[in-house]
Amino acid sequence: MHKRVAHYIESNQLLTPDSHVLTALSGGADSVALLAILCRLGYHCIAAHCNFQLRGEESDRDEQFVRHLCRQMNIPLHVQSFNTRAYAAEKSISIEMAARELRYDWFERLRLETGCDAIAVAHHKNDQAETLLLNLMRGTGLRGLCGMQARNGHIIRPLLCSRRDEIDAWLTLNRLPHIEDSTNTDTSFRRNAIRARLRDCTEAEIDNMAALAKRMQGYRRLVEEYTAPLRHPAAISIPRLMQSAAPDTLLYELLRDYDFTQTDEIFRSLTGESGRRFFSSTHMAVKDRDELLILPLCDGESSTPTISTAIRSTTPSISYPPADAPTLFADQQILSRKLTLRHWQEGDWFCPIGMHGKRKKLSDFFTDIKLPLPDKEKIWLLCADNDIVWIVGYRMDDRFKVHNGATEYVEITLNPSSLCNTSES
Repeated sequence: MHKRVAHYIESNQLLTPDSHVLTALSGGADSVALLAILCRLGYHCIAAHCNFQLRGEESDRDEQFVRHLCRQMNIPLHVQSFNTRAYAAEKSISIEMAARELRYDWFERLRLETGCDAIAVAHHKNDQAETLLLNLMRGTGLRGLCGMQARNGHIIRPLLCSRRDEIDAWLTLNRLPHIEDSTNTDTSFRRNAIRARLRDCTEAEIDNMAALAKRMQGYRRLVEEYTAPLRHPAAISIPRLMQSAAPDTLLYELLRDYDFTQTDEIFRSLTGESGRRFFSSTHMAVKDRDELLILPLCDGESSTPTISTAIRSTTPSISYPPADAPTLFADQQILSRKLTLRHWQEGDWFCPIGMHGKRKKLSDFFTDIKLPLPDKEKIWLLCADNDIVWIVGYRMDDRFKVHNGATEYVEITLNPSSLCNTSES
């Protein structure tokens, strides 16, 4: 088996002959085999063991086992203990996720400290099959069907070419001891439940699932090469998208880096009216005529605009600010109402000054002035209670203009800053 692993390392360019390898060593069959094979192949290995303090005496037993094994093999060993439950509670994540974060963060720090070229972990074909099935049950696309890669940054998986039964046979042949983690039989963990089901699979079926993941990795590279010129667009051309052989799949690929989960609904909206909006945790997608615009959401920590008001006396020579100014002169009645700033919404209307009380939808107003949709998303509205007073920088409402004969008026000034969130005066 070690010859097959050697070929796999070479064909995937995981290591060079003089590489120094930080090897994750739990004491289980897979990690013991990984360490022994890498040493037999002549790599300079350093072992790393995590004690997550989750299984009481069994965790301490594991640590003592790997210490004894590394002394016998004359392998340098680093051991780190973690308060995993406290970390999980602090981060509000599962114990499994906490252990993963703690493990890989420490591995990377240790790799840098020891000058190792890579971090070797002992995932094999059965683990690949588990990952594939787990991703399918969660719901996935091409990326999830790729499973685990032979290399992910500094993480390498030299045993992805081998099944668990082959590893067990090799350990028996070489009389290498290992220990079992009792929690591996706890099927309340989803991955363990899947592992239990995989025991009924034949060796050929495990091989087939691992081969599928490898093929999917190749398909993913082809798709990424094809879509590279189209990635990270500010605007996706809908006609060009629809001309592709599989427009829904192409849209999924173009949007997946932005964490949108409703790509099917977004795709259906492309043949509908403009203005539909969809949100991910970081971006907004907006259907605008022949384009799907991808707009970043503003950082919630950004400062917000504010308004200031002042009472002024009217004079015969009063000069009203231009429409694009950040200042508005309004009738005094506005001070009896609650002033707020917000972004526009579908259905908003106002009475543009000069139209003598006639209503106009904001969407129609924006169309009339040929305002691009990205600019619409940045516009602020000054409202008095529920009425729009001012499309800031564009037009005020006729109902709030300074009336003839008024001796005083209200000067309202927008104090511009990062226009990301609504603000209230």
